[in-house]
Parts: sequence; C-alpha cells; structure tokens
Amino acid sequence: MKRAVISAFGLLALAAAPAVAADIPVKAPIVAPVMVPPVYNWNGFYIGGNIGGGWGSADYLNTANTTFFGDVAGPPGFSHSIGGFTGGGQIGYNFQSGAFVFGLEAMFNYSDIKGSVNPLRGGLPPLGQDDNFATRIQSLFLGTARVGYAWNNVLLYAKGGYAAGEVKVAVVDTAGVNQGSGSGSSWRAGWTVGGGVEYGFTPNWTAAIEYDYVRLNGTAYELGGTAAPLLYTFAHQVRDTHLLTGRLNYKFNWGWGSPIVASY
Repeated sequence: MKRAVISAFGLLALAAAPAVAADIPVKAPIVAPVMVPPVYNWNGFYIGGNIGGGWGSADYLNTANTTFFGDVAGPPGFSHSIGGFTGGGQIGYNFQSGAFVFGLEAMFNYSDIKGSVNPLRGGLPPLGQDDNFATRIQSLFLGTARVGYAWNNVLLYAKGGYAAGEVKVAVVDTAGVNQGSGSGSSWRAGWTVGGGVEYGFTPNWTAAIEYDYVRLNGTAYELGGTAAPLLYTFAHQVRDTHLLTGRLNYKFNWGWGSPIVASY
C-alpha cells in the first residue's frame, strides 16, 4: 500500500514539473545598445572672418579726344590685370530641413586688389612714354542667398546674389607740356555667384574654403590734370573678378529648422 501511494505522488510530481517551470520568470538576454552617431546641427546665426586673395582685369575705353592729357586720342581702349589681398567678415543665418541647408549672408571685405598699365609704352616721344593708369578695388560687399547639402558636419553649398565694390581709378601724365594727374573713386553695383565647402569641427566652430565670381558694372570718369580745363575722360569697368578665401565662423546653434534625423 505504501509503495502505491509513493508511486502516485511521484507521478503527480513529474506531471506538475513542466507547469512549475513555466511559471519561473526568465531574464531577457542582455543586448548592447546601438550607438547612434551625433547629428550636426547647422541651424542658427553665425559670424566670422575671412582672408584670401583676388584677381581679375580692368577695361578702359576713351569717350573723348584727350590727346593733350593722357596722350590717347579716343576711342581706342585697353585693359590690364589686377590682383592682391582681400579680407574681412561675414554674418549670416542658416535654416536646415533634413539634409538641405538654406541661408542668407552678408560679407564686407577690405581689398587691395589692384594693377596698373602704361598702354602706349614704346610710342614716339614724348607721347606714349609717360602715362600710367591704375585701378584698385578698395572694398567689397556681397549680399547672397545660400543653398547646400549636408553630410553630418560637412556642408557643400552654392551661393549667389548682389555685389558692390568701391573702385578707385587714377591716371598720371608725367612728361610734356600738359602734365598732371587725377583720380576718382565710386561704388559699383553688380552680381556674384560662388560656392564652397564648410566643415564643422566643433558644435560651434566651422571652417570653409570659398570661391566667388564678382562682376561689377562700369561707369564714366573725368580726371583732370593740373593744366585745367583739360580732362581725361573714359568709361571704366572691372570685370571677371575672382575671389578665393578661407573662412572661420562661430555658430550660435539656435534657430528654427530640423537637423538630419538618422533612421534604423
């Protein structure tokens, strides 16, 4: 009888074992967290500086017969190359939507992009040996819109818009009866297109290399010599000006827009 009872209890224990095991809580496996790379935020205002150089050309076209001062009887014209240093500052705002970045920027630069020419050197004395013409871009302003595509902290962008420059021109006649010199400067309006690549090396600091093409409109100058009322009268234009600058910006990291969102 005892053996029958013990056997019955044994069978009951074996039958209940799976149910008891099913009620025991099992710990979930430990899964390593997925590392999401940081997303760079291009939104917000920025301010910075730039330094570089520029090169181009200047055109002169006579609009009056000035044989006695300037030694060039119109209407022939001539050109010369210009080049030199430029540097200044910029301020702007970026709006980011996904991978696209849109912005507005104003840049103002000091400039020493200049050149000179003696167009008739080698002519018959005393004409053609003594006249020097010079052009200098003294300052530049670019007001542009920007659009770019960001790969996290690398931004490739294009830009375009309004350009203006303060251009000084001068002529010196150093020999003959009608010697003299004159100069004048004026602001010229125009347009610009360009682009660059920008790298964010901290959340707030970025560096960029940028190229800009600038085309300024022409204007007329009347430059008088000491033998007044003699004038040298010509139309002048700075054309095909190229700028290459390195830039450093501080970004304030606040504003509207949405940075790139990673998906998994």
